[in-house]
Amino acid sequence: MSSSIREKIVGWLTSAGYIVAPLQTRLPPAAEWGVAAMTPPPVQVKLRVLGLKGDLVVLGLGVNFSDTHKQLISNLPLNKRVEFTSELVGKLLAICPYCRLAVQGGLQNPTAIAAEILYYADSIEKQRLIDDAARLVNIFMLINAELWRRFPEHHVREKPSEATSFM
Repeated sequence: MSSSIREKIVGWLTSAGYIVAPLQTRLPPAAEWGVAAMTPPPVQVKLRVLGLKGDLVVLGLGVNFSDTHKQLISNLPLNKRVEFTSELVGKLLAICPYCRLAVQGGLQNPTAIAAEILYYADSIEKQRLIDDAARLVNIFMLINAELWRRFPEHHVREKPSEATSFM
């Protein structure tokens, strides 16, 4: 895959305000290159962009549940865990019907959610990529909002803080 598509994508994300840097992790076997794109503070959502063999590009996001949330979910009865996970997946697909979603741990014991969008390198467009990056950030926010809604007692503070940590 041409390095020009990587340069274009890095430029587009940078111009939209993302902080872009090379990935600091090992690339998957099918990847030729990868970059991380983070939203600016205070909420730093980290997206990954991978250039894959076969002239494909993937924009993705992984959201790991905190240990506290994993424990709270595992304490729910089985039918409530499945209900929580299936409702969350339904809401995520409503935001991004063309996202590929994966629930690590399965419906009964979710521990993380990955969302990704696949593009053909020769047809990727700036506005679509930027809109999809915002869509993935919204997925991050929705996952957290659903955890806050389901377990409010673990997120309510007497004195509001100026900055909020989402994970």
